[in-house]
Amino acid sequence: MIKFFRKIRQNLLSEGKTGKYFKYAIGEIILVVIGILIALQINNFNNDKKQRDSEQAYLQSLQIEFKSNLIKINDCIIENEKQIIAAEKMLTLFDNNIRDTISDSAISGIMHSIFAGQATYKPSIGVLTDIISSGNLNLIQNKQLRQGLASFESHLDFLKVQENGTRSVKDEMTSLLNKNGSIRKVLIDRGLHFEHQSISDTVNNKRLFDLIEFENNLLDYYLIIKAANGPRFFGGIKEQIKLVLSDIDSELKK
Repeated sequence: MIKFFRKIRQNLLSEGKTGKYFKYAIGEIILVVIGILIALQINNFNNDKKQRDSEQAYLQSLQIEFKSNLIKINDCIIENEKQIIAAEKMLTLFDNNIRDTISDSAISGIMHSIFAGQATYKPSIGVLTDIISSGNLNLIQNKQLRQGLASFESHLDFLKVQENGTRSVKDEMTSLLNKNGSIRKVLIDRGLHFEHQSISDTVNNKRLFDLIEFENNLLDYYLIIKAANGPRFFGGIKEQIKLVLSDIDSELKK
């Protein structure tokens, strides 16, 4: 094709048709520019299609990941609610009139609920981490979704501070239990059998509820876990997950 155009130009020059030569040359340049623009447009279209395909793949993976996280946060909220109820029951035991009406076994059951569990949120963030670390977050076109994904890990860091605070207060309560009560007594009342006797078999855990320090630690723990289900912690993360999932659903339906 290039040889064909060159031959035409040479013929125009040899025939002395300079004006037509320049017009033809300009027309040829215009055709080349148009060809380049078309090629660029096709290349941009192909690149856009690849990016949109990558975005759709990421959105589908994120949808699976955040649906799993929604289940986990709901389980966490339920577990934390159980802790709140158990703490409320334990707080009543500081009233002698109530404590004297409750059996040692029932008290051990309440204590076991407090000391054996803690609501800890461990989300799956493998896909999210990959998107952010690879610099592909900009593939997500929806601005609100992009911002929600970018800020999710910072919310988890804030929650981690709360969880560490809860653990610290519980460690203090455990220390008081170790010094003034009997873990063995709690386990026996929960059905665990020990082959040999122990010096702690005669310890009555009711005396823990005569300690102001133990009550203060329990109150601290209660206030922390009660706040945890609110909008700043578990509740807030749940709402963010639901918003991310809503945005993902909208994008996948386009």
